[in-house]
Amino acid sequence: MPNPKIFWFAMAFSTVIYFAVLYTMFPVAPRPFEESLQNIQTLVLYGVACASFFAGLVVPGQLVKAPPQTRMIITLAIFESCAIYGLLAGFLQQDWRLYIPAWVVSLIGMARAFPKDEQIAA
Repeated sequence: MPNPKIFWFAMAFSTVIYFAVLYTMFPVAPRPFEESLQNIQTLVLYGVACASFFAGLVVPGQLVKAPPQTRMIITLAIFESCAIYGLLAGFLQQDWRLYIPAWVVSLIGMARAFPKDEQIAA
């Protein structure tokens, strides 16, 4: 595998691209943020994003026999799914602002998964 830091950056940057697409499609929100936030679909997607975040904290520890790079890829994919759930919420409500909370959760998880020196050496 190439340098894990390059892969990490690519995964993290993909979440920026999601934001750009969402903002480009819906630059003006059709309703107040609070109204969009109280929609049941949005709340369910936020709940699944939070569950994914916690899964991203737990699952890599269960993959003891997997190489460190594989664990990192799985972890990043799980944390990226948090951003994707926010992207879905934004698309469903046509409100780019709904992406921000899930994006922040995703970036926190990705920051925790930043490659360590032993992953680079492996």
